Amino acid sequence: MALLSLEKVNFSYNSSFRLEDISLEVKGGDFIGIIGPNGSGKSTLIKLMAGFLLPHSGRVNLEGQPLTKLERKAVARKVAVVSQGVHTDFDFTVEEMVSLGRLPYLRRWQSEGPGDAEAIERALTMTELDSFRLRFFNRLSGGEAQRVMVAQALAQQPEIMLLDEPTTYMDMAYQKDMFALMSQLNQKGLGIVAVLHDVNLAALYCKRLVAIRAGKIYAEGTPDQVITRENIAAIYGCTVEISRHPLAGCPQVIMLP
Repeated sequence: MALLSLEKVNFSYNSSFRLEDISLEVKGGDFIGIIGPNGSGKSTLIKLMAGFLLPHSGRVNLEGQPLTKLERKAVARKVAVVSQGVHTDFDFTVEEMVSLGRLPYLRRWQSEGPGDAEAIERALTMTELDSFRLRFFNRLSGGEAQRVMVAQALAQQPEIMLLDEPTTYMDMAYQKDMFALMSQLNQKGLGIVAVLHDVNLAALYCKRLVAIRAGKIYAEGTPDQVITRENIAAIYGCTVEISRHPLAGCPQVIMLP
């Protein structure tokens, strides 16, 4: 059974935008990249999967149960979300921001226990943020702040992680480190769904791609099945050539002038 599934989900903000008839399954060990042009509905899809938005029709299920029937804390113990451009009005340190990932496990007014401290330390270490723990979150660069949000999600110890453009503010080295970490976690069974603008990065790390165009799933499958000249032209309106990565052998898009 899928950990997370969407069954013929429809959603619209207004008459000019609509997600239509979206069906998708996420299982443990999946690494799914969601690609598509700006405004196609990728981030909206992540919010629906997280339960931040409710579908107008269709269902989003967690382990077979509708999200609407589950408590938010129960969902947060299974599904972690990494959004882009997070800010806070308070001067939280990096360690305090990461510790917020333990809230789904705490009762009201309950203090963190040894298990919580271990989860926080593990998340800081995995994201190489040990030396940042006392720095203020709001004073970090965009890439550093994004790493903190990934650490916060890891502190939740989820079974599925949803990432909305996780590398937007990261330089090339941070991107490589981030996806190396995601690959390691994925190999241990963590299900990952990532919205990505970089098609080549998606092809390099994701096992499966879902291409969204105008609110609908246009193509779905392995990188080889999705990343073709014809699909890229239809999805993005670009004329490209497709080459092979010299080491990984996956398809890579070459823009033409």
